[in-house]
Amino acid sequence: MVVAVDIPRFETERLILRAPGVADTAPMLGFLASDRAEFYGGPMNASDGWHKFSAYVGQWVLRGYGMFSVALRDTDQCIGMAGPFHPDHFDEPEMSWLLTSAEFERKGYAAEACRGVLDHLFTTHGWRSVISYIDRANAPSRQLAERLGARFEAAVDDLVPNCDSYRHFAAGPAA
Repeated sequence: MVVAVDIPRFETERLILRAPGVADTAPMLGFLASDRAEFYGGPMNASDGWHKFSAYVGQWVLRGYGMFSVALRDTDQCIGMAGPFHPDHFDEPEMSWLLTSAEFERKGYAAEACRGVLDHLFTTHGWRSVISYIDRANAPSRQLAERLGARFEAAVDDLVPNCDSYRHFAAGPAA
């Protein structure tokens, strides 16, 4: 049995944001097994990686929104994920992102993907804001949140240990 879920697909200048698929499993499991996944609960073994990736994919069925696979327009190669993640212990969805390999860093891909997803959430879904929980040691993600216009809020140690929150707004930071 296949469950059909209507997951939007859209493009930015260099990227495709689309439904996660079977072809994305290897790059995602590779990422989750690597030291690069330290802020996502990794590195983890293949079984735990499968469960984490499945949770990302399952959000679409459970919530009607979720993380998009981020793929290069020219090749459809999955280079990461971006979008809202909403586990049951979070009061609201979290805007999250990742790149599967260091070879995709410092090229603006994460910013481009996040801008596309945020525009989609604010325009199509009418969200007014969305939060990102970012580990205090994850300087690149903190810098990206700030470049995206997110506003630093405060520590959220009771929800996500060692993290601060950054809020993204539909029309820029609220007054």
